[in-house]
Amino acid sequence: MKKRQIKYIIGLVSFAMAGIILVQLLWINNTMSENEKRFSARVYAMLNRVVQKTERNEVALMYRLKPQNLRQYQGNSNRRNTQLDSIFKELNNQSMEQMREMTKASPFGKEINKLLDHFDSMQSMMDRRMQGKDQQLQSMHQWLSFEAEVKQLPLKKRLQLSGLEPILMAEKRNFNITIPMEYGVVKPDSNKPAIASGQFINDKTDATYKAEIFPNDVLGTSPKLIVQFPGKQRFLMHSIQWLLVLSLLFTLIILVAFYLTVRTIIQQKKLSEIKNDFINNMTHELKTPIATISLASDAMNRTINESASGFTKIIKQESERMHKHVEHILQMARIDKNEFKIQPELIEVNEFVQDVLENQKLRIEEKDGSSQLNLSDEKLQVEADRDHFANVLYNLIDNAIKYTTKAPEITINIWKRDSYAFISLADKGIGMSKDTQKRIFDKFYRASTGNVHNVKGFGLGLSYAKAVMERHNGDILAKSELNKGSVFTLKLPIAEENFDNK
Repeated sequence: MKKRQIKYIIGLVSFAMAGIILVQLLWINNTMSENEKRFSARVYAMLNRVVQKTERNEVALMYRLKPQNLRQYQGNSNRRNTQLDSIFKELNNQSMEQMREMTKASPFGKEINKLLDHFDSMQSMMDRRMQGKDQQLQSMHQWLSFEAEVKQLPLKKRLQLSGLEPILMAEKRNFNITIPMEYGVVKPDSNKPAIASGQFINDKTDATYKAEIFPNDVLGTSPKLIVQFPGKQRFLMHSIQWLLVLSLLFTLIILVAFYLTVRTIIQQKKLSEIKNDFINNMTHELKTPIATISLASDAMNRTINESASGFTKIIKQESERMHKHVEHILQMARIDKNEFKIQPELIEVNEFVQDVLENQKLRIEEKDGSSQLNLSDEKLQVEADRDHFANVLYNLIDNAIKYTTKAPEITINIWKRDSYAFISLADKGIGMSKDTQKRIFDKFYRASTGNVHNVKGFGLGLSYAKAVMERHNGDILAKSELNKGSVFTLKLPIAEENFDNK
């Protein structure tokens, strides 16, 4: 894994972690807000009940404290009304009698008497209606008089008589409000409370709730009942303590896991770099003795007799094979370090593939195998590094020869589609399973049977081929079926010069 990839991973995971923590904080804040709203709703419901009961007690108090005055007031009022009614009734009767006496001698006396009778009935009905209105006004006047008398009492006395404090404590228990509460009653024109608990502070605004204690007072403005909860924030935090603890715990676990993961990745990166440096140094050191062995075998082959030349030939072949493996390892190391360089040149695909196959025909025939090449109908030119492109084809042909249980049969097809040149190499070897096909381009991966590898190698050929094709802006694809063979397809963009020849 490259350093840039590690930085990207650390950056993305850090961003995700910050997002998760932010979401948790918002969630906890919303939960606190909802709990505070529910708590406030309970407090206001309690205050509403306290106000209702306090006012009801005061109404009962008004009638309980003034029964004599009420009866006296009602008696005096009734006597005054009776006297006034008798006076008006007497005057009214006298005037009506005089009217009737005057109309007796008139020829229209009967009609006038009928009109006077009708007027009497109308007046009686009006008197009854006015009497009802008068009673309503009288009741309102009595109520205002009593309210004025009660308001003349000191507010503290008035609240004590209404039983405010016992009602407030009882409703606090009824609404299951368990945290300590401070309360006070303040007049509209004064900041000094008329009645208050020990720790009540009038200018404190935090965790404070207000309500008019006598909202139905007609005369003047009602005093305010103020309740405070100094431990409200602690209570709200306590209500979500398990949620908060679990959230912090899981966040801490994720942070620790993230730290351990990053540390492990960095350690593995360092180990991988140390391993690659060791392999590179080892392969560089091996190149010199391999070259020396090859030169010595050539010299020996010229000086020894013919019977010993077979041994020198074996030494030569094995040194060349070892040299090829060392080159593969060095190339993969350069690819890992991003030091892999190519020197592209124009290559005619038909001719190039034909030359590569010709060089491998001897090996195919040694295995009693056969090969078939189907060239493209038109000339195809690509820009590619000659050595690396040849190594890719050599690796595919080598695999087709090695991974078969019978005589190898290799078929190579070349064609053009759109702006790409395609080269497919098909064999009838042992094939690959679907799981193997997913990993064949991984470095050092080799398909095996149990713990025994049937074919020698380092597992670098196909990963090297994949890297070369991608560096040429191409691709390599594999299609295989177990026990039936495999098809590898190379895809390369056609060079621009080729389009000019169309």
